[in-house]
Amino acid sequence: MLDKDYPFVFVDPVSVRLFDLAKKVAKAEISILITGASGSGKEVLAHVLHESSPRADGPFIALNCAAIPESLVESTLFGHSKGSFTGANASSEGYFEKANGGTLFLDEIGEMPMQLQAKLLRVLQENAVFRVGSTTPTPLDVRVLSATNININEAISKKLFREDLYFRLSGFRLEISDLCDRPLDILPLARLFLQKHSQQPFEFSAGAIQKLQTHLWPGNARELENVVSRAMILSPGLVITSDALAFDNLSTDVNDQRSEREVLDGPSHFEPGVESLDELLSAKITTLRGAKLTSELKEILEALARNHSRDAAAEDLGISTRTLRLKLNKFREAGLPVPKAYARA
Repeated sequence: MLDKDYPFVFVDPVSVRLFDLAKKVAKAEISILITGASGSGKEVLAHVLHESSPRADGPFIALNCAAIPESLVESTLFGHSKGSFTGANASSEGYFEKANGGTLFLDEIGEMPMQLQAKLLRVLQENAVFRVGSTTPTPLDVRVLSATNININEAISKKLFREDLYFRLSGFRLEISDLCDRPLDILPLARLFLQKHSQQPFEFSAGAIQKLQTHLWPGNARELENVVSRAMILSPGLVITSDALAFDNLSTDVNDQRSEREVLDGPSHFEPGVESLDELLSAKITTLRGAKLTSELKEILEALARNHSRDAAAEDLGISTRTLRLKLNKFREAGLPVPKAYARA
């Protein structure tokens, strides 16, 4: 399912479940905390929640708490009265008042200074806001959505975020998975970005599709949009080949050193200079945590080589795809030589 108004794709089963849950939760007057990595689409999901709610006809006001100087956050959120501070030549309403009757989205809420968290909590408890320099409350009718990419529980334990504010903001919690964990969204999302940035009928070649689907996307949807934008500039025609896909330097791509011909012919299973699985495993045998771990990795890599698909390999091994991914992550963290071709399997 594809939401046409916002660049968030709901095709992968993981995304479909999130979309269905979001539409259901949106109907209730409850605060929602959206969690997920940077670039995963938290603000887009906030738009979906607003548009699916009874407040859809009201304003949607978004504020990035990390993008405003600390000295201006209070005035920006709550407004100020004329003369309340140097330069306040007129009264001004804050984001809470601007969102009256609608939705206020507080992005990067984990970056809000502690001293302002207490004032935000008071506003949420009383459904009223005091402008800076005023003693007169302004009643509010606002639904608050918030988002963060930090571990909020860890921030609470380190006394960087108020626990009572967390419970006030997280009446319901929605988590957006990383793009690599919803692989069926990658190509539809890439095509959506083509439509967003150009009126021309661009399309991806088979090699480009393969490269898009095997990239790790550490920057999530934001990185994908950047890659698609660059590809349209670099492509000599309307068919975007793998050579036109320029990834961020911080990214790891399983095909970054392969031509489109090599992608179409299929990825190599091992690193250059490594001829066999036994040689691959023996290359770092001293780092292994015992023969059992070695045997398990060898069995998994053989299943991946037989099936050329993480889903098929997981079924062959009698485990879930998620379990397979977690095991490969564990092997890499232990220093084991998992081939690049299976980096996201």
